[in-house]
Amino acid sequence: MSKNSQKSSQLLKFVQNLGHPTVFPPAAQGKIPASVQFLIPGFKIHKDDKKDLNQLANKCGIDLWKMDTQHVTNKRTKEPATLVTFAFYANLNGNEDENQTAIQTMSRLLVERFLGLLSFFSGIKLSAINMQYTTIGKDGKYSKTFPSSARSYTSSVTINFPDSLEGINIPEDVFSALFWLRRGLAERDPVENFSALMVCLQIMARHIVVQKPTTQRCPSCGTKLESQGPSITSLMRELVVTRLGASPELFERLWKTRSAIIAHGNQPVTPEIFLELTLLKFDAAKLAFQSIKLSLGIPLDSPPSPDQALFITDAFMYVD
Repeated sequence: MSKNSQKSSQLLKFVQNLGHPTVFPPAAQGKIPASVQFLIPGFKIHKDDKKDLNQLANKCGIDLWKMDTQHVTNKRTKEPATLVTFAFYANLNGNEDENQTAIQTMSRLLVERFLGLLSFFSGIKLSAINMQYTTIGKDGKYSKTFPSSARSYTSSVTINFPDSLEGINIPEDVFSALFWLRRGLAERDPVENFSALMVCLQIMARHIVVQKPTTQRCPSCGTKLESQGPSITSLMRELVVTRLGASPELFERLWKTRSAIIAHGNQPVTPEIFLELTLLKFDAAKLAFQSIKLSLGIPLDSPPSPDQALFITDAFMYVD
């Protein structure tokens, strides 16, 4: 028992203290000033991109006061990273435990939404490490929370912002789709990779495609039966083929593979399915990007797009 406990403790590594936040909100009536800091490994911000990054942060639906970014370097590996600090307000609940929960929940939502948008515009999955939260204690001093985290690394990327972010309104459905898109970008397991991308597409199909419900009649008496909404298959076919211009053959391959990996129709996940996953996952990612661009009013043939190099992997790699 003690051997297992000792082994487990070695898998847990606490994050490095990132120091005091570089920006922190002033006191406000009925609100809790807080900040969340985290590192994006492998990501180096160009000074010309800071305005666009601030716009992305302000579109995340959180009461953001200010954002700050700093270029840092891992002293041991010399790898670049960006230190991000979000200063924001959480609603005051009165109970200290509830307040801390609200701060952590809003921090995670803010970071998740920001990384979802940033991963979309750069075409690569970006991750946060060393995330930590800061508030002001009753004594007026900073109070910091240090969650546990494993080290990760992401290669450097090129960000492709549209000409203007001013007029872009991001619906809740798109945030949901971005949640799955980021998990579909560069995942090691091909099944998880493809599945996440298809969930992203399904969310966007329901968001974009509007089809009237069909009304069925009793074959005996002709009485109208309960109306039924369109199937996800018809919504996906309309999105992929009609709205995004993909071929019907590509849709059929995507849908057949998707049905196999979710065990729809009792289709087995065969070696052929794994090979098909390798061939199709970039197509799925490209369509996922196009569906989000369609919703945001960005031309389908303009950046951003997924980085194709990230999808060149062995179909059987990392399969347990």
